[in-house]
Amino acid sequence: MKYRTKLYVALVITAIISTVISLSIIHFQAKKLLLEELHTNVVSIAVNAASEVDPKMIQQVQLNKNVNSLEYTATQNVLRKIRDNNRRENLFVKYIYIIDPAHNKPNQFNYLVDAEEKTSADFSPIGESADEAISADLSGHLKQIYSPANFVTDAWGEWMTGYAPIYTSDGKYLATVGVNLYASRIMTKLNKLVKDGFISLGATLLITLIIGWYLSHRQTLALKQLHNGVKAIGGGDLNHTISINTKDEFEDLATDINRMAQGLRERERLLISFTRYVSQHIMESILKSEDQIKLSGERRKVTVLFSDIRNFTTFSEKHDPEQVVLLLNEYFSAMVEIIFRNQGILDKFLGDGIMVEFGVPLDDPHQESNAVKTAIEMREEVARLCAKWASEGKPGIDIGIGIHTGFAVIGNIGSEKRVEYTAIGDAVNVAARIEQLTKELKTPILISETTVAAIREQFNFKALGPQAIRGRTETIDVYTLN
Repeated sequence: MKYRTKLYVALVITAIISTVISLSIIHFQAKKLLLEELHTNVVSIAVNAASEVDPKMIQQVQLNKNVNSLEYTATQNVLRKIRDNNRRENLFVKYIYIIDPAHNKPNQFNYLVDAEEKTSADFSPIGESADEAISADLSGHLKQIYSPANFVTDAWGEWMTGYAPIYTSDGKYLATVGVNLYASRIMTKLNKLVKDGFISLGATLLITLIIGWYLSHRQTLALKQLHNGVKAIGGGDLNHTISINTKDEFEDLATDINRMAQGLRERERLLISFTRYVSQHIMESILKSEDQIKLSGERRKVTVLFSDIRNFTTFSEKHDPEQVVLLLNEYFSAMVEIIFRNQGILDKFLGDGIMVEFGVPLDDPHQESNAVKTAIEMREEVARLCAKWASEGKPGIDIGIGIHTGFAVIGNIGSEKRVEYTAIGDAVNVAARIEQLTKELKTPILISETTVAAIREQFNFKALGPQAIRGRTETIDVYTLN
């Protein structure tokens, strides 16, 4: 068999295998990306609706339970407007409604306000059971912005659903906005995308076979370069570049493969960024940025919070490692939820401690108050956890929290292979020392003068006077909360 025949056969086999693999990858990635996009959209619509409705009107509806009341009608009109504005070709909201937990039945939910017309067969009156909320396990995510990973099935069909909580002006949970998208529309869109992918790749395969049959006898070197390049990229070397100067389709194909590798590099950069940054607003700022991540930082005002579990070393020595890990995981999960809720970013876990920044990467004019609110809520949550653990026969814990506001260098610190978004500088050191001072003063929360000065009227502070902290010659005025 001639070499060019062998080369052509190899090209045919390679093209077929590559096409099958590519089709599989496209189907998987298309489905994943489409569902992620729709999850984001349905949650965004739910959050928007939750922010648009008036909590006072919701409270009146809960009291009166009258679908003909002015409060019900006004709230229904708000939901209906949001629903109608989001009935587009690429995104079609079928239902939008407000539900609240059934009395004395925390796992059950009832409809409160439905955007559907009252004369419609789909209209759900006040008090009707919202079965899809049970299927979606909403009770386990009651006070969270939430969308089930899988489609939710109920008597009405199969849905993609998003939920967003509604809070009163004083921060108490009131009800939940639900948004439903038809699963059939989503799958139709996905099937069309996959079909287009099959057609596109099928056409590419046909062209590749024809050109290969015609040019295989005189393009063996170029083919070898292409094969080596695809193999390198497939093996993970996304910096590999194919250089062919033949002024024909092989050169064009090499250019396209290089562009594909560039796209994969950019996608990998985003995925790596997502694994580094855990809060939603950091991810959004990365997605909006068109620049590569740099190792440089910037000096800016930041409020730093350190927390630490008291006597954790002794605690660890007295309990099984498995029990300690389970307790820490539950504790950290609850603390991170509070941090994100108050616009903080989780810098890192320091053993049993936590380092948090407020005011980065986006400016936050309320960073001091958000930090203090976080400290208060962390203490309250620890008390709740301890009560729960006590009922389960588990040990309790106590924490100390230090807060300080100052200037620090914020940015990606590290090497080309490993970076960490963090803060460095005197403000960070002072916050850490203040947290350590809570042990000496036997006070759970200590706050520096620079933090208190910005929010003195918002909280009831108690001055503890100037205190000496390790590493500084000057004393620092600290406060606690009454």
